[in-house]
Amino acid sequence: MGSEAPIADLLSHARTIDVRGVSMEMVVKGKGPPLLLLHGMDGVEGAAALIDALAQNYEVYAPSHPGFGTSALPSGATTVDDIAYTYLDLLELLDLRDVVVVGFSFGGWLAAEILVKDCSRAARVVLGAPLGLRTGDRRTRRVADIFVLDEREKEARMQHTKAAPIAVAELSDTALERKMRNTEALSRFGWSPYLYNPKLAQRLHRINAPVLMLWGEEDQIAPIAYGKDYASSLAAASFEAIPQCGHRIYVDQPAAAAQHIHAFAQAKI
Repeated sequence: MGSEAPIADLLSHARTIDVRGVSMEMVVKGKGPPLLLLHGMDGVEGAAALIDALAQNYEVYAPSHPGFGTSALPSGATTVDDIAYTYLDLLELLDLRDVVVVGFSFGGWLAAEILVKDCSRAARVVLGAPLGLRTGDRRTRRVADIFVLDEREKEARMQHTKAAPIAVAELSDTALERKMRNTEALSRFGWSPYLYNPKLAQRLHRINAPVLMLWGEEDQIAPIAYGKDYASSLAAASFEAIPQCGHRIYVDQPAAAAQHIHAFAQAKI
């Protein structure tokens, strides 16, 4: 994922917040209307470039999900549905209103789980290649199984731009610990059923805020057909594909993603 320097700069904007007894790491950056950014599988550090771009127009709140980064894991939390309630408590604690909710990949799934429970604080919603709907069955697989891919193949399939090789031995202790915690948390919440909630599809109609679905045209993890089916399951969603872009939209095309998000947030609907 590149040099540790941008990550160190990002984390210099992090604070620790207590959410009903759960210690959460949260980056806060920029000024403007509130925007909640829910990171993907690789932690908040993976979205550093996108956070910088969005901070030009928004006050970006970018927490590390429970179990990721340095955020604590709530007692008994085993599903994405569980940690969605921690985020509802966070939104209430921060008293964020008319917030733009943005989630990518695993974070897009988490955004959907939050919003089917309570959408009242969301002004607009942007989901970038979200997971959470059925990813396969006994005969077909709609989403690549990242848990069986070796690390090099997984990284190659995650993004359209060539992924920088990860020299684990050269990582700082802090970076290595974060990477291990992120991997462990993703396995905890996404192992079985594989990266989806069987009950989510029947709840998506409850998201009544305007939704923009972003997808990378070259997504080799969750193909664009999966994305279009996802968008059709929502009450009011538009769909935009980003060229030369894979599953990690925030890595391949952070500037384009920020432009799409800002245009949608400002549009009259």
